[in-house]
Amino acid sequence: MTKRRKAGNIALTAVLSILSLVWIYPIFMILMNSFKSERAITTSGAFQLPTAATFAGLENYVSAIVSQGFLKSLGYSLFITVSSVALILVCCSMCAWYITRVKGRVSRGLYFLFVLSMVVPFQMVMFTLSQTADVLKLNTPWNICIIYLGFGAGLAVFMFCGFVRSVPR
Repeated sequence: MTKRRKAGNIALTAVLSILSLVWIYPIFMILMNSFKSERAITTSGAFQLPTAATFAGLENYVSAIVSQGFLKSLGYSLFITVSSVALILVCCSMCAWYITRVKGRVSRGLYFLFVLSMVVPFQMVMFTLSQTADVLKLNTPWNICIIYLGFGAGLAVFMFCGFVRSVPR
């Protein structure tokens, strides 16, 4: 290894080390502030390490879990995630099999509809969808799975079609 290349590697390592510290610093500060009392965070001591006077211990975590309903929310998130993924896997894999194995105008049109649905980003319809779900009383965990199926179907059918095409008949 030449001296120039070795010096370049050392410089690159130094720059990347500094960048990684800059990247990790906010996470470190959030973690340190989570162990402080609320008064210590909101005053000028937000960027200081916890002291004996400002240290709250695990009290903040216990308070968040108990008073904010963290475990209930975690259960709902787990239910929505698992059931949505299962619905997408079952429904979209069957649809992709039909699209790729049955040739015709209907299957070709279905494929292009699913691919076309990927063009519209979720952020464009997010507010309208949430308002419609509120009006129709579809904002329960069981109904949110159906909504997620609708938004995940385009990409899932596209990917499953690519997979099923690669499988020999």
